[in-house]
Amino acid sequence: MKTRIDNFLQLPSMWKTVALFIIILTLGIFARVWEFGSLPAGLNPDEASIGVEAYYIYKFGMDRSGMSYPVHLISWGSGQNALYAYLLIPFVALRGINEVSVRLPMLLSGILSLPLVFMIGDRLFGRKYAFLAMFFLAISPWHIVNNRWAVESNIMPFFFLAGFTALVMSGPKNGWFIAALALFALCLYAYGTAYVGVPVFLLLVTPVLFYSKQLSVSQAIAGFLVFFLIAIPIALFVAVNTLQMDTLHLGLLTIPRLPVEARYETMTAVFGENPLAAINQNAAIMVKTLWSQEDAFPWNFVAPFGYFYKYTLPLAAAGFLLTLPFIKLRENWIERWFLFSWVAASLVIGILHPVNLTRINLIFTPILLCIALLLLKLDQRYSFVLPATVLVLSVAFLFFNQAYHGEEYRKRASAIFNEGIIPAITFASEKDAAQICFTEQRYSLYIYVLLTQKYHPSEYLDQLEWLDPLDPADPARTPRALMKYRFRLNDCAGDRDAIYILTLKEEPPASEIEYKEKKFGKFLVFLPK
Repeated sequence: MKTRIDNFLQLPSMWKTVALFIIILTLGIFARVWEFGSLPAGLNPDEASIGVEAYYIYKFGMDRSGMSYPVHLISWGSGQNALYAYLLIPFVALRGINEVSVRLPMLLSGILSLPLVFMIGDRLFGRKYAFLAMFFLAISPWHIVNNRWAVESNIMPFFFLAGFTALVMSGPKNGWFIAALALFALCLYAYGTAYVGVPVFLLLVTPVLFYSKQLSVSQAIAGFLVFFLIAIPIALFVAVNTLQMDTLHLGLLTIPRLPVEARYETMTAVFGENPLAAINQNAAIMVKTLWSQEDAFPWNFVAPFGYFYKYTLPLAAAGFLLTLPFIKLRENWIERWFLFSWVAASLVIGILHPVNLTRINLIFTPILLCIALLLLKLDQRYSFVLPATVLVLSVAFLFFNQAYHGEEYRKRASAIFNEGIIPAITFASEKDAAQICFTEQRYSLYIYVLLTQKYHPSEYLDQLEWLDPLDPADPARTPRALMKYRFRLNDCAGDRDAIYILTLKEEPPASEIEYKEKKFGKFLVFLPK
């Protein structure tokens, strides 16, 4: 009786709960909105691409490849996930294609993730765990960095999180399971790794829901019916490209056949010549990536902070052990199984795909949840663990923000995100020139031409020249020319009136011609005098 009273007295009052929730939420929002839109400066080619697709679907009813309402975008040639483009339509309709509008849906999904994690934590292991998990997500470098720019595949963890939230709230007399299955189905349109992760997760958790009587037969039938109905178009997309069928048109909806091999085929071990060797290699890559908390793409992380302050993987691994079914912990075994299934589904992705920090993005939220689970268990024995952890991570969070908003990262990001290319193209396009010629030091700059000029697809599709549109070594299909814009400098040789858009360290090839220069971020526009 005394223990129960003591436990009751230790529970925070309602106002303390609300105050702590608001503090953590405010902290998380501030970390995501401080200098939002200007850091990183510019737009990554993938961001520009998804912004163009959203604008074209809104304005013309087709993507930039001329496909009417595609379920998957052709984009670079090997495909780009379509869900984010459709989410983006109202934002680019209101504000055009720019750093703020293109990134707003990602920012909003990141902010909304914070209360969702709190709801999950409270439902799984109680209020203290909920606050700890929400705090970890609020200060997570991975989550902050990826909420501030808009590679379309990073929307998938949010939709999976929303589906997981609905799943843990499901019961035999409510409709949350149906909502969960609808959200999990939408994940298939967010990122190709969900083709593996979502079915594995559902295969693991559905029997447990039946066993625990949280799911009735009628709910299961309704939920999976909704799932399959939503998933049919993307399943047809996989079939069309795997079986090399022709593009399908279902009314206004298009199931496109990609002009080159689809990314899900090039990345998946089962499609290779030696699946077992590929699986072993992929597993090694995954372990290295999770351990180092870095990859080859500097836009995915801020050194040396990784996805969660560099040296925390052992804590996550120990927390994951607490979710394993053979661990003799009677309490919360169903909740622990849900968390185990989330991690297991993510690990299967890493076994079948050669991952980087984007391709394995489904695992980072459950990693934070596993760390919180371990610390909750340690707190039951050692009361200093949680205060010490919060203090250390808060200091690390301050150093992370100092590095992220510092001059060194700002300079590196401005080059990666092509700062200045959009105003440079706009300025050059206003001049009277037969040709505008681009640097070859940056890839896929033609997407910024479409962003600024907004041609109707019928104006340029027949004129768009590719170096080799069927080259399997060039899945992004390198363009040679688009209207008056040239992307190979040799093609401009002999044109004394050509305008050049080059990086800061380059000079026009025609050295005998005198030019006037104008700087835009990381680019120079050379106008012949």
